[in-house]
Amino acid sequence: MKKLIWISVLVLLMILCSCDNNSANEKRGDSKQTISQGTTSNSILNETISIYDINNVIIGEIERYGILVLTDDSIIYNKIPAGSVESAAKMDYYRYIFETKDNIKLGTVDNWLYEAKYDTTVIGDSLYMFVTTGTSLDRENRTLHLYKVDLNNNAMSVVFSEKGGFPYNSMTAVGNKLLMARVIAKGGSELEEYDTETNERKILKRFDFDNKAQIGEAIRHITSDHQTLSLLRLKIESDGKTQLYLDTYDHNMSFLRTVDVSTIPSHSTDSPGNELRQGVSNFAVVNDYFYYENFSITRFLGKIENESLSSIMDINPEFEMSSESVESKLSGLFYQSFGKNNDLYLLNYTDGTLKKTTFKVDDERYYIINISRNSNDDLLITMRYKDPDTGEELRPRLYYVKLSELKFS
Repeated sequence: MKKLIWISVLVLLMILCSCDNNSANEKRGDSKQTISQGTTSNSILNETISIYDINNVIIGEIERYGILVLTDDSIIYNKIPAGSVESAAKMDYYRYIFETKDNIKLGTVDNWLYEAKYDTTVIGDSLYMFVTTGTSLDRENRTLHLYKVDLNNNAMSVVFSEKGGFPYNSMTAVGNKLLMARVIAKGGSELEEYDTETNERKILKRFDFDNKAQIGEAIRHITSDHQTLSLLRLKIESDGKTQLYLDTYDHNMSFLRTVDVSTIPSHSTDSPGNELRQGVSNFAVVNDYFYYENFSITRFLGKIENESLSSIMDINPEFEMSSESVESKLSGLFYQSFGKNNDLYLLNYTDGTLKKTTFKVDDERYYIINISRNSNDDLLITMRYKDPDTGEELRPRLYYVKLSELKFS
């Protein structure tokens, strides 16, 4: 089976617990990260997609494969070198500059397998991303790499590589330091700090997990705001009891508090323990406002009050938070994917105000698939349409708009 086609099926086979585990919910797959294009079963295709402004005017075009990363002035994207292949062994990386409309090649990754685009992070003039290479997602046949993209010189390089490394790690920025939550091959997980100025690496925290017995603790995801670092910590006891905790530290790694957030999936599923074990695809904590999204069906938007969680609004499995390579400390942008109304929500992290709008284009059949946001509050909105009865598809679109152009109320 073609390499990039079956990756989307295999992606979730490893994220149920802290190790490589062969049981997970495949409802969503990894469609937001790996999008198999093409109309036949014998080829993997790039996709040509036009970029529109708020007035439905075409302002650019790229040929890409998979999901996109938005920086302050550009799009970082992947492209299959041959355009159409049966088994891709290489992946080109490009940068599209909005102002000049230039498409600049950054480099090529050989034996490309997967990229954790959901947690790509920008620090200064550099973008950091986890890329996995190999022939399969089995530990002995894969290598995890931390790549750096130099946005000044349009070049990419490997910071470090780890044989057998876990593909679905998370990262966040604290000043000039990149903090990474990494599952380690011998068991357990570590919180590692990489100083982007000195290139020094050091382990800040470690959690032990017995892969065979499925007992112990693991870091599920990390995030940061102006003053704190937040860790989602999974704990599984010998009797199978599963709990999820939010551990908060200051930027000097002094411990502040722990909050039990195990009630997150209580209304979304009849198997909350299984949901708590799932890998986490998006996670934000700012001024005690809390958002959680896993690779399965659970979403939660709320606030920490009196050492417990309270919900702000009821949300469903298609509710998403915008992807941010620089995490916003002012507001959270959320949207209803695959929805008829294209609803968007803006949560003010200072006063808790939640405002709503809709995003309509000239053909109202289009629905939102994904939204990326940069530190200038520019948005890149991916839209598609497929008729549920006939299978008819409209050509996908990208909309590059300013947050201020959307009328929230």
